[in-house]
Amino acid sequence: MDIRIIKTDEQYRNALEEVGRLAEKDPAPESTDGARLELLAKLVEDYEQNRFLFKEPDPIDALVFRMDEKGLRQKDIAGLLGGRNRASEVLSRKRPLTLPMIRALYEKLDIPPALLVREPSGKYEIEAALNEADVPLDLLQQRGWIEAGITAKQLLHRLLAPATSPVLLRHTQVFGGGTRTNHARIQLWLARVREIADSRDYLRGRYRKDHLNPETLRYISRLSWMPDGPRLAVNFLAERGIALVIEPHLSPTQLDGAAMIGRNGAPVIGLTVREDRLDNFWLTLLHELVHAWKHLDPEKHRAIADENIEKPAADTEDIEREANELAAEILIDKATWRRSNVHLSPSAQAIHDFATRMQVSPAVVAGRIRYERRNYSLFSKLVGYRTVRAMFPAVKWSLLDQGSPPSK
Repeated sequence: MDIRIIKTDEQYRNALEEVGRLAEKDPAPESTDGARLELLAKLVEDYEQNRFLFKEPDPIDALVFRMDEKGLRQKDIAGLLGGRNRASEVLSRKRPLTLPMIRALYEKLDIPPALLVREPSGKYEIEAALNEADVPLDLLQQRGWIEAGITAKQLLHRLLAPATSPVLLRHTQVFGGGTRTNHARIQLWLARVREIADSRDYLRGRYRKDHLNPETLRYISRLSWMPDGPRLAVNFLAERGIALVIEPHLSPTQLDGAAMIGRNGAPVIGLTVREDRLDNFWLTLLHELVHAWKHLDPEKHRAIADENIEKPAADTEDIEREANELAAEILIDKATWRRSNVHLSPSAQAIHDFATRMQVSPAVVAGRIRYERRNYSLFSKLVGYRTVRAMFPAVKWSLLDQGSPPSK
Protein backbone atom coordinates (compact mmCIF):
# COMPACT_ATOMS: atom_id res chain seq x y z
CA MET A 1 0.00 0.00 0.00
CA ASP A 2 1.06 3.58 -0.62
CA ILE A 3 2.09 5.45 2.51
CA ARG A 4 0.25 8.71 2.90
CA ILE A 5 -1.38 10.78 5.64
CA ILE A 6 -4.38 8.85 7.03
CA LYS A 7 -7.62 10.77 6.53
CA THR A 8 -10.39 8.15 6.69
CA ASP A 9 -11.33 5.20 8.89
CA GLU A 10 -10.86 2.87 5.93
CA GLN A 11 -7.30 4.09 5.42
CA TYR A 12 -6.77 3.70 9.18
CA ARG A 13 -7.94 0.05 9.12
CA ASN A 14 -5.72 -0.70 6.13
CA ALA A 15 -2.75 0.87 7.86
CA LEU A 16 -3.40 -1.21 11.00
CA GLU A 17 -3.43 -4.39 8.91
CA GLU A 18 -0.16 -3.39 7.27
CA VAL A 19 1.41 -2.65 10.66
CA GLY A 20 0.41 -6.13 11.86
CA ARG A 21 1.78 -7.76 8.69
CA LEU A 22 5.09 -5.95 8.93
CA ALA A 23 5.46 -6.63 12.65
CA GLU A 24 5.14 -10.36 12.00
CA LYS A 25 8.05 -10.20 9.54
CA ASP A 26 10.31 -8.80 12.28
CA PRO A 27 12.28 -6.50 9.93
CA ALA A 28 15.57 -4.94 10.95
CA PRO A 29 15.08 -1.28 11.95
CA GLU A 30 17.46 -0.08 9.19
CA SER A 31 15.75 -2.14 6.48
CA THR A 32 13.12 -0.84 4.05
CA ASP A 33 10.36 -2.75 5.86
CA GLY A 34 11.65 -1.55 9.22
CA ALA A 35 11.49 2.08 8.14
CA ARG A 36 8.05 1.46 6.61
CA LEU A 37 6.79 -0.05 9.88
CA GLU A 38 8.08 2.90 11.92
CA LEU A 39 6.46 5.44 9.58
CA LEU A 40 3.11 3.62 9.45
CA ALA A 41 3.00 3.32 13.23
CA LYS A 42 3.56 7.09 13.50
CA LEU A 43 0.79 7.81 11.01
CA VAL A 44 -1.60 5.48 12.84
CA GLU A 45 -0.80 7.15 16.16
CA ASP A 46 -1.35 10.65 14.71
CA TYR A 47 -4.73 9.63 13.27
CA GLU A 48 -5.87 8.05 16.54
CA GLN A 49 -4.97 11.15 18.53
CA ASN A 50 -7.01 13.36 16.19
CA ARG A 51 -9.89 10.98 15.46
CA PHE A 52 -10.69 9.34 18.79
CA LEU A 53 -11.73 11.01 22.03
CA PHE A 54 -10.01 8.42 24.19
CA LYS A 55 -6.28 8.19 24.60
CA GLU A 56 -4.67 4.90 23.70
CA PRO A 57 -2.32 3.47 26.33
CA ASP A 58 1.38 3.35 25.62
CA PRO A 59 2.98 -0.12 25.13
CA ILE A 60 3.82 -0.76 28.78
CA ASP A 61 0.45 0.48 30.02
CA ALA A 62 -1.22 -1.81 27.47
CA LEU A 63 0.86 -4.77 28.62
CA VAL A 64 0.25 -4.12 32.32
CA PHE A 65 -3.48 -3.74 31.66
CA ARG A 66 -3.58 -7.13 29.89
CA MET A 67 -1.60 -8.72 32.74
CA ASP A 68 -4.13 -7.39 35.23
CA GLU A 69 -7.01 -8.56 33.06
CA LYS A 70 -5.65 -12.11 32.79
CA GLY A 71 -4.27 -12.32 36.34
CA LEU A 72 -0.69 -12.70 35.12
CA ARG A 73 2.48 -11.98 37.07
CA GLN A 74 5.87 -10.96 35.73
CA LYS A 75 7.11 -14.55 35.81
CA ASP A 76 4.15 -15.63 33.66
CA ILE A 77 5.21 -13.44 30.74
CA ALA A 78 8.98 -13.69 31.19
CA GLY A 79 9.24 -16.23 28.37
CA LEU A 80 7.60 -13.77 25.95
CA LEU A 81 10.15 -11.06 26.77
CA GLY A 82 13.34 -13.08 26.73
CA GLY A 83 13.63 -14.11 30.37
CA ARG A 84 13.02 -12.75 33.84
CA ASN A 85 15.71 -10.06 33.75
CA ARG A 86 14.55 -8.65 30.43
CA ALA A 87 10.93 -8.80 31.52
CA SER A 88 11.82 -6.74 34.59
CA GLU A 89 13.70 -4.20 32.47
CA VAL A 90 10.87 -3.90 29.93
CA LEU A 91 8.14 -3.51 32.53
CA SER A 92 10.14 -0.92 34.48
CA ARG A 93 10.71 0.96 31.18
CA LYS A 94 14.45 0.46 31.11
CA ARG A 95 14.42 -1.57 27.89
CA PRO A 96 12.21 -0.98 24.82
CA LEU A 97 10.10 -3.72 23.29
CA THR A 98 11.78 -5.48 20.37
CA LEU A 99 9.86 -6.75 17.37
CA PRO A 100 10.17 -10.41 18.49
CA MET A 101 8.68 -9.35 21.83
CA ILE A 102 5.87 -7.46 20.06
CA ARG A 103 5.07 -10.49 17.93
CA ALA A 104 5.03 -12.80 20.97
CA LEU A 105 2.77 -10.45 22.93
CA TYR A 106 0.43 -10.16 19.97
CA GLU A 107 0.24 -13.93 19.45
CA LYS A 108 -0.01 -14.98 23.10
CA LEU A 109 -1.82 -12.04 24.75
CA ASP A 110 -3.68 -10.63 21.74
CA ILE A 111 -2.36 -7.09 22.26
CA PRO A 112 -2.69 -5.17 18.96
CA PRO A 113 0.73 -4.53 17.36
CA ALA A 114 -0.29 -0.92 16.71
CA LEU A 115 -0.29 -0.37 20.49
CA LEU A 116 3.00 -2.13 21.06
CA VAL A 117 5.03 -0.40 18.36
CA ARG A 118 4.18 3.14 19.48
CA GLU A 119 6.67 5.15 21.48
CA PRO A 120 6.26 4.92 25.28
CA SER A 121 4.80 8.03 26.88
CA GLY A 122 8.05 8.64 28.69
CA LYS A 123 10.55 6.76 30.77
CA TYR A 124 9.14 6.17 34.22
CA GLU A 125 11.61 6.06 37.04
CA ILE A 126 10.19 5.16 40.43
CA GLU A 127 12.97 7.06 42.12
CA ALA A 128 11.65 10.25 40.52
CA ALA A 129 8.14 9.67 41.85
CA LEU A 130 8.98 8.48 45.34
CA ASN A 131 11.80 9.58 47.59
CA GLU A 132 13.94 6.78 48.99
CA ALA A 133 14.27 8.82 52.18
CA ASP A 134 10.56 8.24 52.76
CA VAL A 135 11.06 4.47 53.01
CA PRO A 136 11.29 3.38 56.71
CA LEU A 137 13.46 0.32 56.08
CA ASP A 138 13.98 -0.65 59.74
CA LEU A 139 10.26 -0.59 60.48
CA LEU A 140 9.35 -2.49 57.31
CA GLN A 141 11.94 -5.13 58.12
CA GLN A 142 10.45 -5.52 61.60
CA ARG A 143 6.99 -5.85 60.11
CA GLY A 144 8.15 -8.57 57.78
CA TRP A 145 7.68 -6.62 54.56
CA ILE A 146 11.33 -7.05 53.60
CA GLU A 147 14.32 -9.19 54.45
CA ALA A 148 17.48 -7.84 56.04
CA GLY A 149 19.86 -6.08 53.68
CA ILE A 150 17.39 -4.91 51.06
CA THR A 151 17.82 -1.29 49.98
CA ALA A 152 15.12 1.34 49.60
CA LYS A 153 15.68 1.33 45.84
CA GLN A 154 15.23 -2.43 45.65
CA LEU A 155 12.06 -2.27 47.73
CA LEU A 156 10.53 0.42 45.54
CA HIS A 157 11.20 -1.62 42.45
CA ARG A 158 9.75 -4.75 44.01
CA LEU A 159 6.59 -3.17 45.35
CA LEU A 160 5.90 -0.53 42.74
CA ALA A 161 7.26 -2.03 39.53
CA PRO A 162 6.45 -3.43 37.17
CA ALA A 163 2.97 -4.91 37.51
CA THR A 164 1.70 -2.31 39.95
CA SER A 165 3.39 0.82 38.64
CA PRO A 166 3.16 3.03 36.68
CA VAL A 167 -0.52 2.37 36.03
CA LEU A 168 -1.55 2.19 39.69
CA LEU A 169 0.46 5.28 40.59
CA ARG A 170 -1.12 7.30 37.81
CA HIS A 171 -4.67 6.29 38.66
CA THR A 172 -4.74 6.53 42.45
CA GLN A 173 -7.08 8.98 44.15
CA VAL A 174 -6.48 9.95 47.78
CA PHE A 175 -9.33 11.49 49.75
CA GLY A 176 -9.26 13.16 53.16
CA GLY A 177 -5.63 14.21 53.02
CA GLY A 178 -4.08 17.65 52.98
CA THR A 179 -0.97 19.45 51.86
CA ARG A 180 1.09 17.40 54.32
CA THR A 181 -0.18 14.02 53.13
CA ASN A 182 2.72 11.63 52.59
CA HIS A 183 1.79 10.17 49.22
CA ALA A 184 4.97 8.09 49.06
CA ARG A 185 4.02 6.08 52.13
CA ILE A 186 0.43 5.74 50.95
CA GLN A 187 1.73 4.25 47.71
CA LEU A 188 4.02 1.91 49.64
CA TRP A 189 1.08 0.74 51.73
CA LEU A 190 -1.17 0.27 48.69
CA ALA A 191 1.51 -1.76 46.95
CA ARG A 192 2.03 -3.92 50.04
CA VAL A 193 -1.71 -4.61 50.36
CA ARG A 194 -1.90 -5.51 46.69
CA GLU A 195 1.12 -7.80 47.07
CA ILE A 196 -0.53 -9.63 49.99
CA ALA A 197 -3.78 -9.98 48.06
CA ASP A 198 -1.92 -11.31 45.04
CA SER A 199 -0.28 -14.01 47.17
CA ARG A 200 -3.68 -15.49 48.08
CA ASP A 201 -3.88 -17.92 45.20
CA TYR A 202 -7.10 -19.46 46.54
CA LEU A 203 -8.97 -16.28 45.52
CA ARG A 204 -8.16 -16.59 41.82
CA GLY A 205 -11.07 -17.11 39.49
CA ARG A 206 -13.77 -16.69 42.14
CA TYR A 207 -14.76 -13.09 41.57
CA ARG A 208 -17.63 -12.05 39.33
CA LYS A 209 -18.77 -8.47 38.87
CA ASP A 210 -22.27 -9.26 40.14
CA HIS A 211 -20.79 -10.33 43.48
CA LEU A 212 -20.84 -6.68 44.53
CA ASN A 213 -24.41 -5.42 44.80
CA PRO A 214 -26.68 -3.82 47.44
CA GLU A 215 -27.83 -7.20 48.80
CA THR A 216 -24.26 -8.40 49.31
CA LEU A 217 -23.27 -5.20 51.08
CA ARG A 218 -26.36 -5.35 53.31
CA TYR A 219 -25.52 -8.93 54.27
CA ILE A 220 -21.98 -7.85 55.19
CA SER A 221 -23.37 -5.04 57.32
CA ARG A 222 -25.46 -7.60 59.24
CA LEU A 223 -22.30 -9.53 60.06
CA SER A 224 -21.58 -6.68 62.48
CA TRP A 225 -24.27 -8.26 64.69
CA MET A 226 -21.97 -11.27 65.25
CA PRO A 227 -19.27 -11.15 67.95
CA ASP A 228 -16.61 -12.18 65.42
CA GLY A 229 -18.13 -10.17 62.57
CA PRO A 230 -14.85 -8.70 61.20
CA ARG A 231 -13.34 -12.18 60.76
CA LEU A 232 -16.57 -13.41 59.16
CA ALA A 233 -16.43 -10.50 56.72
CA VAL A 234 -12.92 -11.52 55.62
CA ASN A 235 -14.10 -15.08 54.97
CA PHE A 236 -17.34 -14.04 53.27
CA LEU A 237 -15.51 -11.77 50.82
CA ALA A 238 -12.83 -14.40 50.18
CA GLU A 239 -15.53 -16.85 49.10
CA ARG A 240 -16.39 -14.32 46.39
CA GLY A 241 -12.80 -13.74 45.31
CA ILE A 242 -12.38 -10.38 47.05
CA ALA A 243 -9.32 -9.95 49.27
CA LEU A 244 -9.79 -8.04 52.52
CA VAL A 245 -6.30 -7.24 53.78
CA ILE A 246 -5.63 -5.88 57.26
CA GLU A 247 -2.34 -3.96 57.29
CA PRO A 248 -1.40 -1.16 59.74
CA HIS A 249 -0.81 2.27 58.25
CA LEU A 250 2.57 3.95 57.91
CA SER A 251 2.80 7.16 59.89
CA PRO A 252 2.60 10.06 59.34
CA THR A 253 -0.30 9.03 57.10
CA GLN A 254 -3.79 9.00 58.58
CA LEU A 255 -4.87 6.23 56.24
CA ASP A 256 -7.99 4.29 57.20
CA GLY A 257 -8.67 2.16 54.16
CA ALA A 258 -8.57 1.75 50.41
CA ALA A 259 -10.19 -0.05 47.50
CA MET A 260 -8.15 -1.03 44.46
CA ILE A 261 -8.12 -3.31 41.45
CA GLY A 262 -5.98 -6.37 42.12
CA ARG A 263 -3.64 -7.97 39.64
CA ASN A 264 -6.22 -10.62 38.78
CA GLY A 265 -8.84 -7.94 38.09
CA ALA A 266 -10.80 -8.55 41.29
CA PRO A 267 -11.27 -5.79 43.88
CA VAL A 268 -8.93 -5.63 46.86
CA ILE A 269 -9.99 -3.93 50.11
CA GLY A 270 -7.32 -2.75 52.52
CA LEU A 271 -8.02 -1.60 56.09
CA THR A 272 -5.52 -0.20 58.59
CA VAL A 273 -7.69 -0.37 61.75
CA ARG A 274 -5.96 2.89 62.69
CA GLU A 275 -8.90 3.66 64.94
CA ASP A 276 -9.28 0.41 66.84
CA ARG A 277 -13.07 0.63 67.13
CA LEU A 278 -15.86 -1.56 65.81
CA ASP A 279 -17.94 1.34 64.51
CA ASN A 280 -15.00 2.66 62.51
CA PHE A 281 -14.23 -0.81 61.12
CA TRP A 282 -17.73 -1.30 59.73
CA LEU A 283 -18.05 2.24 58.38
CA THR A 284 -14.66 2.02 56.63
CA LEU A 285 -15.30 -1.47 55.25
CA LEU A 286 -18.69 -0.51 53.76
CA HIS A 287 -17.24 2.76 52.44
CA GLU A 288 -14.46 0.93 50.59
CA LEU A 289 -16.84 -1.74 49.31
CA VAL A 290 -19.01 0.99 47.80
CA HIS A 291 -15.91 2.35 46.07
CA ALA A 292 -15.16 -1.15 44.75
CA TRP A 293 -18.75 -1.59 43.60
CA LYS A 294 -19.32 1.85 42.10
CA HIS A 295 -16.09 3.68 41.43
CA LEU A 296 -13.08 1.51 40.62
CA ASP A 297 -12.21 1.92 36.96
CA PRO A 298 -9.10 0.74 35.04
CA GLU A 299 -9.00 4.03 33.13
CA LYS A 300 -9.54 6.51 35.98
CA HIS A 301 -9.53 5.00 39.46
CA ARG A 302 -7.44 1.87 39.86
CA ALA A 303 -7.04 2.68 43.55
CA ILE A 304 -8.96 4.92 45.95
CA ALA A 305 -7.44 5.62 49.36
CA ASP A 306 -9.10 7.33 52.31
CA GLU A 307 -7.46 9.27 55.10
CA ASN A 308 -9.46 10.49 58.11
CA ILE A 309 -12.58 8.76 56.87
CA GLU A 310 -14.70 10.10 59.75
CA LYS A 311 -13.54 13.68 59.34
CA PRO A 312 -16.20 15.75 57.49
CA ALA A 313 -14.95 17.75 54.52
CA ALA A 314 -16.79 20.60 52.83
CA ASP A 315 -15.14 20.01 49.45
CA THR A 316 -15.80 16.26 49.22
CA GLU A 317 -15.85 15.01 45.64
CA ASP A 318 -18.87 13.25 44.20
CA ILE A 319 -17.59 9.69 44.43
CA GLU A 320 -16.50 10.17 48.03
CA ARG A 321 -19.83 11.70 48.96
CA GLU A 322 -21.63 8.79 47.32
CA ALA A 323 -19.49 6.27 49.22
CA ASN A 324 -20.27 8.05 52.50
CA GLU A 325 -24.00 8.19 51.85
CA LEU A 326 -24.40 4.64 50.55
CA ALA A 327 -22.30 3.14 53.35
CA ALA A 328 -24.44 4.92 55.95
CA GLU A 329 -27.66 3.89 54.18
CA ILE A 330 -26.60 0.24 53.97
CA LEU A 331 -25.71 0.10 57.67
CA ILE A 332 -28.90 1.89 58.80
CA ASP A 333 -31.33 3.29 56.28
CA LYS A 334 -32.11 6.98 56.69
CA ALA A 335 -35.89 6.69 56.89
CA THR A 336 -35.81 4.16 59.73
CA TRP A 337 -33.09 6.08 61.52
CA ARG A 338 -34.89 9.40 61.51
CA ARG A 339 -38.09 7.90 62.92
CA SER A 340 -36.31 5.98 65.67
CA ASN A 341 -36.23 6.83 69.37
CA VAL A 342 -32.49 6.35 69.45
CA HIS A 343 -32.03 9.15 66.93
CA LEU A 344 -34.44 11.49 68.70
CA SER A 345 -33.49 10.67 72.28
CA PRO A 346 -30.33 8.54 72.45
CA SER A 347 -29.50 6.42 75.48
CA ALA A 348 -27.55 3.23 76.08
CA GLN A 349 -30.77 1.22 76.36
CA ALA A 350 -32.21 2.79 73.21
CA ILE A 351 -29.00 1.93 71.34
CA HIS A 352 -29.17 -1.73 72.36
CA ASP A 353 -32.89 -1.98 71.55
CA PHE A 354 -32.47 -0.41 68.11
CA ALA A 355 -29.39 -2.53 67.33
CA THR A 356 -31.33 -5.69 68.20
CA ARG A 357 -34.23 -4.67 65.99
CA MET A 358 -31.96 -3.80 63.05
CA GLN A 359 -29.52 -6.70 63.72
CA VAL A 360 -26.44 -4.53 63.57
CA SER A 361 -23.76 -4.00 66.17
CA PRO A 362 -24.59 -1.50 68.94
CA ALA A 363 -21.21 0.01 68.04
CA VAL A 364 -22.59 0.97 64.61
CA VAL A 365 -25.58 2.72 66.22
CA ALA A 366 -23.47 4.51 68.83
CA GLY A 367 -20.97 5.55 66.14
CA ARG A 368 -23.77 7.05 64.05
CA ILE A 369 -24.92 9.18 66.98
CA ARG A 370 -21.39 10.37 67.75
CA TYR A 371 -20.74 11.23 64.10
CA GLU A 372 -23.99 13.12 63.56
CA ARG A 373 -23.63 15.11 66.76
CA ARG A 374 -19.87 15.61 66.27
CA ASN A 375 -19.45 14.57 69.87
CA TYR A 376 -16.99 11.70 70.18
CA SER A 377 -17.18 11.55 73.95
CA LEU A 378 -20.69 10.08 73.78
CA PHE A 379 -21.26 6.37 74.44
CA SER A 380 -17.56 5.56 74.43
CA LYS A 381 -18.17 2.18 76.06
CA LEU A 382 -20.42 1.08 73.20
CA VAL A 383 -18.27 1.70 70.11
CA GLY A 384 -15.98 -1.29 70.65
CA TYR A 385 -12.68 0.30 71.57
CA ARG A 386 -9.67 -2.05 71.35
CA THR A 387 -11.66 -4.98 70.01
CA VAL A 388 -10.89 -5.15 66.28
CA ARG A 389 -7.12 -5.60 66.36
CA ALA A 390 -7.53 -8.42 68.87
CA MET A 391 -9.47 -10.37 66.23
CA PHE A 392 -6.45 -10.36 63.91
CA PRO A 393 -3.57 -11.57 66.11
CA ALA A 394 -1.40 -12.50 63.12
CA VAL A 395 -0.99 -8.79 62.31
CA LYS A 396 2.05 -7.28 64.00
CA TRP A 397 0.20 -4.58 65.90
CA SER A 398 2.98 -4.27 68.48
CA LEU A 399 5.24 -2.94 65.73
CA LEU A 400 2.82 -0.24 64.63
CA ASP A 401 4.95 2.89 64.30
CA GLN A 402 4.27 5.59 66.79
CA GLY A 403 3.48 9.23 66.11
CA SER A 404 -0.03 8.83 64.78
CA PRO A 405 -2.40 8.74 67.75
CA PRO A 406 -6.11 8.16 67.27
CA SER A 407 -7.87 11.25 66.01
CA LYS A 408 -10.78 10.86 68.43
